Amino acid sequence: MSVDKITALRQKAAHELVEMRRILDENEVLTAEQAQEYDRREADFDATNETIARMEKVAGIAPAPSFSEGRSLALGDGEDVVIDEGVGAEKRGSVDMFDRFLRSKGTDVEARASMLVGTSSAGGSWVPQIWESNLIQSLVLSTKLFDVANVIETTNGQVINLPTQTADEQIALVTEEGTYSNPNPTTSVAQLNAYKYGAIVKVSEELLADAAFDISGYIQRQAGRYLGNQIGAVLATGSGSSQPQGIKNATVGVTLANTTATTSDEVFDAQHSLSAPYRANAAWFVNDTWLKNVRKLKSNVGGAGTGDYLLQPGLSAGAPNTLLGSPVYIEQLDAPASTKIVAVYGDPQSYIVRRTPLNITVLRERFADVGDIGFKVNVRVDARIADAAGMRAIKQAT
Repeated sequence: MSVDKITALRQKAAHELVEMRRILDENEVLTAEQAQEYDRREADFDATNETIARMEKVAGIAPAPSFSEGRSLALGDGEDVVIDEGVGAEKRGSVDMFDRFLRSKGTDVEARASMLVGTSSAGGSWVPQIWESNLIQSLVLSTKLFDVANVIETTNGQVINLPTQTADEQIALVTEEGTYSNPNPTTSVAQLNAYKYGAIVKVSEELLADAAFDISGYIQRQAGRYLGNQIGAVLATGSGSSQPQGIKNATVGVTLANTTATTSDEVFDAQHSLSAPYRANAAWFVNDTWLKNVRKLKSNVGGAGTGDYLLQPGLSAGAPNTLLGSPVYIEQLDAPASTKIVAVYGDPQSYIVRRTPLNITVLRERFADVGDIGFKVNVRVDARIADAAGMRAIKQAT
């Protein structure tokens, strides 16, 4: 799976976007046929972007097999398949040992000894370092905040107190031989806890015994999807009370005039509601429906709605789309409706995400009556807006 293919797909998506814009540019009111063509191209655009996301996900989970590996897997020639291209032998061996550990239902002593060991009141847990890293990459597919925010990784769930400065010292003019003022900055403390998020992935005994089944990859993908959806939702909308604080709690920068719609002028106002120093590293974190509406907006240069489109596609592999020059990431914020926070614009380094190492525990007996083995996966997370000046929310009208 080459970068060239992903780039080609991005160019295809960009072409569909150009055609969508052409249809809107050339027609003030769309006929039924024009609307049908627009909808078709929009569906192709979305489908192509989904394919790109899948390809990038697969590329991030495991390297593509070589020709000999693919031949062996496809034809079953009985030759040993050793996947070591792009992955160090030490890391590959760790994953192989982890596979043995899973298939043995946690009883393989040699495999268990090679794992990273954690402790809990219910027994130990084991996971290889490379597998943990891959799962965190899977979480990124559900929330980009795990990738771009100010992430703090800790070995345990002990409470962290982070000092923050909420107001600067005041500098005053001092006359000759005058007295210097002695103000103090306003400080506060952001407390980070460690809320546990987890899932149990069940695998049948038959699949576990099937040597051709990628048990490690399956559990990784399933756990990544479950945890990613859970954590992605709370990092977007969490209240901050007995759970992480989501980005929707940012100070409102702009309240839109409509309960569901957004204008191009309001997008400009939202960007400039954030102080200029923060805009240099700022990004948009948005609801997908809101982004769909903004995709059709133009600047007002040269007259109402006749300028360039505000949203511009990222053409290189892995590059996000940009809105007014800042990258755009889809998060699980609310869809446009009365009083809803539909987007947040700000410097992601103003948002702190704390997480602990991943744990996996084998549940050998719990599902034995139905012939399943359970694999319990959990990670502890908290998040806070540490610098309130660094993020601004966009709110629909009442």
